[in-house]
Amino acid sequence: MSERASIEREVKLGVWPGYELPDLADLLAGRSAVAGAEQLLEAVYYDTADLRLLRRGVTLRFRRGEPSGDVWTAKLPAGAPAVGLARREITVAGRASSMPERLADLVRGWALGASLLPVARLRTVRRRTTLFGTDDRPLAQLDDDEVSILRGSRVAARFRELEVELADDAPVKLLSRLADRLHDSGAQPVEQIPKLVRALGPPALAPWELDAPELSARPTAAQLVQAGLLAAAGRLADHHAAVVLDEDPEGVHQARVGIRRLRSDVRTFAGLLDRDALRPLRDELGWLGGELGAVRDLDVLLAGLRADAENLDRNDQPGSAELLGRLAGQRATAYGELLEALRSPRCATLLENVLVLVSAPPFASPGAERPAAEVVPTLVRGPLRKLRREGDRLGRSPDDAALHRVRILAKRLRYATDVAAPLAGKRAHGAARALAQLQDVLGEHNDACVALTRLRALAQDATPAGVWASGLLGGLQITRAAERRTQFRAVYRDALAKSRWKWIH
Repeated sequence: MSERASIEREVKLGVWPGYELPDLADLLAGRSAVAGAEQLLEAVYYDTADLRLLRRGVTLRFRRGEPSGDVWTAKLPAGAPAVGLARREITVAGRASSMPERLADLVRGWALGASLLPVARLRTVRRRTTLFGTDDRPLAQLDDDEVSILRGSRVAARFRELEVELADDAPVKLLSRLADRLHDSGAQPVEQIPKLVRALGPPALAPWELDAPELSARPTAAQLVQAGLLAAAGRLADHHAAVVLDEDPEGVHQARVGIRRLRSDVRTFAGLLDRDALRPLRDELGWLGGELGAVRDLDVLLAGLRADAENLDRNDQPGSAELLGRLAGQRATAYGELLEALRSPRCATLLENVLVLVSAPPFASPGAERPAAEVVPTLVRGPLRKLRREGDRLGRSPDDAALHRVRILAKRLRYATDVAAPLAGKRAHGAARALAQLQDVLGEHNDACVALTRLRALAQDATPAGVWASGLLGGLQITRAAERRTQFRAVYRDALAKSRWKWIH
């Protein structure tokens, strides 16, 4: 399978049927503009029935007529916060009858469990002009497109537009110079939206399902809780593609955080919600979180051990490389299992149920309609009490399992505090930052404990060099865990100081 990925830098302009392109060759000294042969492109766009992809700024199409052959292309959203996805364009060669699994995987999170089907067919007559630099490298291309929107065999509508796109290494100022020249010749600015949006009209412009509405100055508890649920679900959906691309471990991490926040919010605000209705969904979120966690834990482990291994004597490098190679193999296996989970009907059902939850949370208490300022802070007390109770009863030398429980409770309290932050402002944000520091210390302690356990297991059937490296790396984990234990008390007292939590009383 051949695959290309790029980041778009482009501008679109509208023109009339008789419009003629101006001379572009003299824009900058030494550059030339070369017109290519006319192309006939036919594209079929795929989406869910209610256009879930397009409303998030995602397009998926099959196109016939490209010089390189028939291709499938996914354009990922510019507005999503996910790692490395800023208007990412990924193209895979293929046939009309078979959507590449890679692209289906990439858009599955935004489909939120719904099936993909053809939603539009566009025929484009394209006249392309390429702008070359002094070294004969392409710097930009200008496509003059006459687009026909087809309904069966009938042309339902037609429009013409110019699209200028820079090459990856072209100077950004070139785009503005080209746009200015085209404006001077009569081309008009148009909304910078895909052709598909213009073809499908108002339904394509509806808000994304997971966009949280603007909160009023005095939101109800239901409105505030729903905003938190929407944010968590959006984080999960937006990072699904980053998980599939697997270019940055942060993609898996953020998708997992989305699940954790959903589960935590459902638990924290259970007094407002129908618990029985949500219990199956919480369990399913736990399943998918576990699949993501298996990969995330190995990502963290590998990153930490690689950093430690770099500081070993070069004579110990072969042994550490042996251990790291085996862990990388385990990670590859875990990632393969995660992809299978993401492709499963079980995951599709889960995503659909998440959408149902956040779109219309099953509030079951009259308190949900009361002002959030009266209700939500009191619901944060529960997680705070649990954390204080667990932390305060720790002895001078708490065991690893007890510290891990404190870490989990600190995370739940932080997530609840984040939901309440729009009400409490600086006070809640300050408390959340202190909890984040506590999480960091306990997280590094837990990472060291997990690494030590893994290293002991790897040593069981390692070569002598691997056993020796395991011991050296294990010693570093013991030291690191001891250091974090020493830091724990101070950051715990700071995070749980009564002055930080006056806003919930």
